[in-house]
Amino acid sequence: MATNPHDLPAVVPSTPTPPIDPAIIEQVLIGGDLAQLTEAQRLAYYRAVCQSLGLNPLSKPFEYLGLNGKLRLYALRDCADQLRRLHGISIYITNRERLGDIYIVTARAKDRTGREDESTGAVALGTLKGDALANALMKCETKAKRRVTLSLAGLGWLDETEISTIPGVRVGEPTGDPEAGDIHCTGMPTDPETTRLTHDQARELKQLAHAAFGYVEGSRKLRQDLGFEPEESLTLRHLVAHVSVAQYQTCMDAYGQVLRQAVEADLPDFPMPAAVTTTGEG
Repeated sequence: MATNPHDLPAVVPSTPTPPIDPAIIEQVLIGGDLAQLTEAQRLAYYRAVCQSLGLNPLSKPFEYLGLNGKLRLYALRDCADQLRRLHGISIYITNRERLGDIYIVTARAKDRTGREDESTGAVALGTLKGDALANALMKCETKAKRRVTLSLAGLGWLDETEISTIPGVRVGEPTGDPEAGDIHCTGMPTDPETTRLTHDQARELKQLAHAAFGYVEGSRKLRQDLGFEPEESLTLRHLVAHVSVAQYQTCMDAYGQVLRQAVEADLPDFPMPAAVTTTGEG
């Protein structure tokens, strides 16, 4: 029996990604500058990079980096984690040394095919002591491991552990409003209600962590609960870019409970003094 064409479901055409000017493609490939791409074109480029490397774009392995007037991609922690898993990369530390106030860690990596590579991580210790010194030593080891992972995987991009030492860096993609100073995360859904915090929420999260645990321990606890590195930034802009609303709500609930318990424990009991009698007695 012939099918009535009017009974077929309507086909809704998808909105094509605007074609990219060849000159812009050349600028992206040769100069590494994504600034002239539209948001849709940047997202297409981002996904193409992830696909070529076998990475999951939804886990946000890369972020935008503004440096020297150019917009580029740099690798986040999840990029190195996925690359190690994909290529069967194992890493071991071959050397740790201190030269003056510089601490250097050397990491060697080997993938499942037997290829090997070696990279160093270095941090300035200065006059650091206690937890600050411990965090710097751990950061140095992390930096060495990340750098050798990217090198062995053939990805010669900056890792996020190196960003803090570069002056003039702006992390994130501009929204188009220079007055707002806002950014949104690459490779993530663009609905702000489900993907990122407002600046007020980021401020509330920091304030509650510090109120519940104190400034130093609260900052350490917040980084740990958010999966940040020991010295990763806790600025409002960084929290907005890297913390989901779900993470925010989980931390707010947990820290609020800790604060309530601390307040209740400090509340004194007020028994009625024996000397107090009914009113009206002289």
